[in-house]
Amino acid sequence: MVDELCSGPTLALEIACDVDGFRNEVAGPFDVEIAKVLVPDSIRAKYGKDRVQNAIHCTDLIDESRNELSYFFDILCNSN
Repeated sequence: MVDELCSGPTLALEIACDVDGFRNEVAGPFDVEIAKVLVPDSIRAKYGKDRVQNAIHCTDLIDESRNELSYFFDILCNSN
């Protein structure tokens, strides 16, 4: 999965919203085939290829989200 996350351009966003609602309705189920059936307008249903190349990553744990935000916006942005 790490290789896949590093294989192309990345767009990192911090979105302040209902995490469950975003994950379920906007991102869609993790499995692209399930997303196509259950939430056909979700990002994964529209743009995902398979369970690894599923078009979007979003965390579900508050503590983990803080670590990920710090990595993208503090560490990577200030590494130049």
